[in-house]
Amino acid sequence: MTEVHLIRHARAQPRREGLPDEERALTAAGVAQAERLLRALEKIGVRYEVIWTSPLLRSRQTADALAPLAEAVIEEPALAGGWGPELLQRLRVRGGRVALVAHEPDLSAVVAELLGGPAEAYPFKKSGLYALRLGKQAQLRYVLTPGLLRRLLGGDD
Repeated sequence: MTEVHLIRHARAQPRREGLPDEERALTAAGVAQAERLLRALEKIGVRYEVIWTSPLLRSRQTADALAPLAEAVIEEPALAGGWGPELLQRLRVRGGRVALVAHEPDLSAVVAELLGGPAEAYPFKKSGLYALRLGKQAQLRYVLTPGLLRRLLGGDD
């Protein structure tokens, strides 16, 4: 059975003229968000066989922050945008627990397609995580929001 953790990248620089979207880096707050997610996942004993990440800088930086939890971090160009549940078929063959670090609106759309309902029912905050078990039918295991991460860690940053 495959468990996939869909993760939205942490807070990044705002869009602005002269800064290509693929080069938007994490802000200091974003780095703290990614580190908080790492500490929370360590606290609950999560390990990954692999983390697949969008090639966009903000996702790569988020994935790199989570790298201590994984055997490997791999860039997957499709995660830059426009992917769907068909990408998850490759994961079902692998089995184990994997993470995908990507972007909105793709993440919400994929969860909605797998679980049913509108994408708006599955909001992804920056550094948020949806844990899904992929079998004949997808099952939602748990959701970690930035607020829940702060509470899980006792409010520390």
